[in-house]
Amino acid sequence: MQKMTAQQISDKIIKKSGINIFENSRKRHIIQYRSLLIHILRDKLNMRWVSIAMFFKANDKNMTEASIIHSYDHFPIYQEQDKNLKQMLEEFNFKPIDIDVLDKIHYLNNKIKNLTQKLEKYEKIA
Repeated sequence: MQKMTAQQISDKIIKKSGINIFENSRKRHIIQYRSLLIHILRDKLNMRWVSIAMFFKANDKNMTEASIIHSYDHFPIYQEQDKNLKQMLEEFNFKPIDIDVLDKIHYLNNKIKNLTQKLEKYEKIA
């Protein structure tokens, strides 16, 4: 299966379940499908906790990293309560991508850009 973005994954979960996982609610079915998304983002996309929190904030759902970790830790329980979660999880069977490598590339590109600017500055002085 092709690699998917976090937004594509959340859109697919919302479409298949009919549940708005970004709704500010503590209803069990919403919490369970939100936990599914967190589980996929962490295990399949290798997203960091802070990145997951920023993703939720970008979708108008404020969640702390602690809330996200709590939801992630409870996913096995939710999966036992709702068999549809396990079935939906199996639909996301793509290989994980390494977000840390992308972060390192972005960091190194910025470092090169900054060093190039400093070098040009010193060349003007000399």
